[in-house]
Amino acid sequence: TFAVTKLGGKSVVARLRADAGIAPGQNTRLAFNLDKAVFFDPDSQARIA
Repeated sequence: TFAVTKLGGKSVVARLRADAGIAPGQNTRLAFNLDKAVFFDPDSQARIA
């Protein structure tokens, strides 16, 4: 399951657990554990270390 949100004024795509159960167009609260976050360059889609 993927969710799109704004973080720091920029759009962020977050991959959620499969059982998150968020339907398209539905709004919900999200919390991020940045210790487990993985960042990607939007142009090259390469992982940022």
